[in-house]
Order: sequence, then C-alpha cells, then structure tokens
Amino acid sequence: MAGLTKKGRSYYALFKNNGKTKWIKIGSIPYRNALQVLRKLEIEYYNNKFNIKTIKTISFKDFTNSYLEYSKSNKSKNSYLRDITSIKSLIKFFSSSDLNAIDTKDLDNYKSKRIVEGVKNRTINIELYCLSNMFRKAVEWNYLSTKPKIKFLKEESKPPKYLTEHEIKTLIESSTQWLKPMLTVFLNTGIRRHELFNLKFKYINYARKTLTVRSDKTNDYRLIPMSNELYKTILYLKDNYIHPHTNQSIKRSLNQMEYIFCNLDGSKLQGIRTSFGKACKKAGVSASPHTLRHTFASHLVMNGVDLVTVKELLGHSSISTTMIYSHLSEEHKARSIEKLPWS
Repeated sequence: MAGLTKKGRSYYALFKNNGKTKWIKIGSIPYRNALQVLRKLEIEYYNNKFNIKTIKTISFKDFTNSYLEYSKSNKSKNSYLRDITSIKSLIKFFSSSDLNAIDTKDLDNYKSKRIVEGVKNRTINIELYCLSNMFRKAVEWNYLSTKPKIKFLKEESKPPKYLTEHEIKTLIESSTQWLKPMLTVFLNTGIRRHELFNLKFKYINYARKTLTVRSDKTNDYRLIPMSNELYKTILYLKDNYIHPHTNQSIKRSLNQMEYIFCNLDGSKLQGIRTSFGKACKKAGVSASPHTLRHTFASHLVMNGVDLVTVKELLGHSSISTTMIYSHLSEEHKARSIEKLPWS
C-alpha cells in the first residue's frame, strides 16, 4: 500500500520500490481529494500501468507562457486571443502562486473578487474555462497530478437577439456598396465572421448552387445551399470587385481571385467593424455580425425549419447549442395549431 503524507501545504504519495521510497507530489488540495488521488495512483501502479513521474514545480506566471504557446499553435485565432484576455485577468490574481498550490479556496476567492469588480458571470466563466483547460494541459505535461475541480457560475439565460425584417431592410439600405454583399452572405448563410473572411471562390459549386464553409473554430466544413439572392451576389462578385473606399465596382484583378471578400491587394480581410458600426448607427439598429447569425437561424425556425436542420446549417457540434432557438420553434408550433379549422 502507498502512503500519504503532507509536507508544507502539499500532499505527497509515497511508494516503496526496491527498498527506496518514491515521492509523488499530489498538490495542495483537501485531504479527502488527496485520498482519492492516492487510490487512483495505487490502482494504476499495482496494475503495472503507472509510470512513476516526478511532478514538476512551476509558477503560475511561467506556466501561462507555455500555455499561450500551445494555444497559439493549436487553437483558432479568436480562441487564442480570448485566452490572452482571460489570462491577463487570471495572472493578476495568481501570479505569486505556484501552479500546484492553487486549490478550491483560491478559485472561490478569485470568483468573489471578479464579482465584486462588477464582472458578468459569463465573462468570469470564460476565464474559468481557460483556467480549466490550463489545468488539463498541466496534468498532461506533469505539472499537476490531478486537475482541480472548478465550479462555474450560473449564467442568466437570454434568448438570442435577432433583427426583424424591417430592421434588416433598414440596415441594408444604410450600408455602403462595399458592405452590402457581405450582409447578403451573412443573412443567407448564418456564417461566423471569420468564416466570411475565409470564403474563397473555389469553395463555390455553381452547378449545385452550394457554398462550402470552412471554420477555424471547429476545424471542419459544411455545405450550405445558396438562395437565388446569394447565388446572384456571388456571380456578380466573381467578375467585379467593390472598392472599399470609393464603393465603385471595378473588374477583378488576378490577385483578387482567391478570396471572395478581400483587400485591394487580394489579401484576406481582417475586420469590418468600422463599416458595420456606421451602418448600424445610421439605421438606428443595435447589432453585430454575430447578430446576423442569430437572425438567420431565428427566421428559419420561425418559418418552420426544424432545429436539426438549423444545427447543420450553423455548423453546431451539438444540438444543445441550437436549442437556444427552441422557444421560437414552440411559438411556431403554437401558430400552426391555431390553423386547425376547428380552432
């Protein structure tokens, strides 16, 4: 049997091997949790599956540098930038701690501090998700023997915001000629902003009128049927380029033939915030490009499209994500019942 001892703030598992004692650091966790870890280590050891490794000590601050290198190489650009933002907040609180010294009390104190600062639960949870992923990698990299348990905060469930038909019309009328084709794509496909920037002409099947969307977020692709409006827009853009400054249409040059929406030199767009913001202000509409994704999905559901189909069109990995539109589906069903002749 292995032994359990405490040295300083941390627990250690002690294994006897050929007359020698091997110390395995478990970390600064409650005694009950340390016992649970010890039992798991014993089972693995006595089944000859446990390769005794020394848990390395590293400061939280130093570990964040390694984790961000991993994040940059293995995640989408947006996820990487989100990790940077989360870690800026985390490091202010945990910078003086060793990674393996962080316990549940520290985590509770962090949540309390952020709440007092007036930070929304959603934002705090994003930071905690980042921390949870850091702990997971720390276990893989032998900086932790077990992943500390994190309790996430409850978030207020709000229905997705979407634009009405009148708001859509007003927004399009208030947009520049350069922005209008992008709005057409957003509203007819429900794609994410980075997916719009990644659209290439080679992803268009003109015979079948389908558009292939490739996502940095899921590292996957999906096919979306093109509406007549979208098809005509793509055909127009195939031969014409809309100047971002003059809003005049000119013939596409060879270097502009890769990305459907690109800069003058043909490089991929990085943002549309200024143009989109001006259009919203002029139209008197509060929205973001992601609002148009919700608008696409919401109007599909309100017009009787089932949630499974909407899930496939949006590229959700789980139907649970698509369920945010379920209340609209219920409203549609209620209206359908009212159409019965005896109602």
